[in-house]
Amino acid sequence: MHISIDEEIVDKLSTYDGQKLNISELLMCMIVKMEINPYDVIQTLFDKGVLVQDITNKAKWYVHSKYLPLVQDILLQSEDTISSTNSLAELVTKLQELFPKERKPDANGIPRYSYKGNKRDVTLRLQKFFKLYGQYSYDDVYECTKRYVESFKYDKTYMRILPYYIMKDGESTLANELENMSDGSDTDISNNGLNYGEALL
Repeated sequence: MHISIDEEIVDKLSTYDGQKLNISELLMCMIVKMEINPYDVIQTLFDKGVLVQDITNKAKWYVHSKYLPLVQDILLQSEDTISSTNSLAELVTKLQELFPKERKPDANGIPRYSYKGNKRDVTLRLQKFFKLYGQYSYDDVYECTKRYVESFKYDKTYMRILPYYIMKDGESTLANELENMSDGSDTDISNNGLNYGEALL
């Protein structure tokens, strides 16, 4: 099954007597149309810990942070407009070649994390990045990443590994640096402890 919903079309269309549905109502109708009991689904999600109820406001629900990346990845990888794996292959290789061959040490100083990451992880994170920040070209991403890596020439303490540089927990160092670069900022990235000092990866 592949479902695509355009919010503009949802807002535009109505029944013969002018009644409309919003996104949440449409999704609920689709669930019922599939002969699924929505109450059972909600209870199952609570039982699994996917949905969490606010302690102070019982009417407010949250998706548990453990499941948010999974939901985002499913939606993004199902989207027709994201960059295909094949089209990203060359960029992935070029970006990996910019990063050091050695491994990044953990908190105990033991070399553990590959700066380059693995191709599948880098590809998936780039797909997510271009879905969220599609205004940037492959050349923009390459040049910005090259500038980032070169700024850590003498001290790699706060240099992120490639996958986390692209995207981690919904935050993108790459997006921040692209914005700085487009603004003409010449910030010394390696000394910017406010941005990178908190996360060793």
